[in-house]
Amino acid sequence: MAWFADKKQELDVKRLIGMLRESDHAKRNAAARQLIQLGADAASGLVAALESNDPALSKFAPQILVHIGLAAIPALTEAIRTGEATVQIHAVSILSEIGDPSTLPVFLQILSSKNYKLRGAAALALGKLGDASALPQLLNMLNDEDPDVRIAVAQAIGMFKDPSTYLNLADLLLDPEIAVRQAAAQVLADTESPLVVPYLVEALHDSFWWYGRDDAIKVLLASIAQFGTAAFEPLAKAMSAQEPTTRRFAISLLAPLKDPRVIEPLEMAFYDPNYDVASMAADALVAYGEETLPIFTEALKSPTEWLNLKAIESITKIGSRNAYELLLPELVDANENIRAAAVKALGALKDQRALPVLNELAAKRDNREISKLARQAIAAIHAG
Repeated sequence: MAWFADKKQELDVKRLIGMLRESDHAKRNAAARQLIQLGADAASGLVAALESNDPALSKFAPQILVHIGLAAIPALTEAIRTGEATVQIHAVSILSEIGDPSTLPVFLQILSSKNYKLRGAAALALGKLGDASALPQLLNMLNDEDPDVRIAVAQAIGMFKDPSTYLNLADLLLDPEIAVRQAAAQVLADTESPLVVPYLVEALHDSFWWYGRDDAIKVLLASIAQFGTAAFEPLAKAMSAQEPTTRRFAISLLAPLKDPRVIEPLEMAFYDPNYDVASMAADALVAYGEETLPIFTEALKSPTEWLNLKAIESITKIGSRNAYELLLPELVDANENIRAAAVKALGALKDQRALPVLNELAAKRDNREISKLARQAIAAIHAG
């Protein structure tokens, strides 16, 4: 009779599992509730359903096993021991959601599996479990031969937010696979610890991150930007990097901080021998408004033409009441390009005080280009 009762219960479990395919929401939920109530008696059948390609079973069987909880652990553990790889991976994922400390030995054992997907799943499960005793084994796996496993291990270690592991994670910022580097940058950023910022900024010096890899560098830049002003000092040091591209990345990260400390390194970068670096620095300084006018006023005295021109452009963008007085001397500069830029700037400023001097320049025909620009500037001012 006991055998008959067991057989009947097995048939009931199969029937209830089959009802998970029902389109009727109420019937499906009723079946799920009964399976949860059956607990361990339903667990083996639900684990077997993990092999199904049926989308309903793939969706609901894991959820029900998680709800069954501790009573489902023996069946899930057995599936890991004897099941196919896909079922093993499902079982590991479900056990990690259950989150019972008793599953620690199971996860540690399959870290050495020949199946890289199973190794990765086990690593993530250990991270979710949060037992620090697993850290030595996880750290040892950071050099796993498979990049997907290295990513999973890094993510698992990151869940502990243990400062003693940050340097190990930073090693992956030099990984031969760019996807692993990106994952490591994100994991370090997710720690929210300022301790990791120097490691992330240091990675900006490595051209592997950005040479021909626009998407990859975006991940690294976003990871650094997440720390805000906590990244100031490492970024300020990066402004002296030998590679201009690194200096430009540093400026792009410093500029949005709106921290007064940023002005000094940006002023130094404005005199950078690389035009792109200097131009980026000038644009970043403009965002600070009138506070940076003395920097551009001083640059007007430079013997370097493009610095003069960038200073005129920047003063115009700031557009303060003092801009007219600052630009007026440039109208008599010996360099025609600078005179022309100053005339255009006065037109852009639309300052009525500039009209007398512009009228005078417009009337002179000895330099027709300057005369033409002056007339255009006058028209712009009158047009408002």
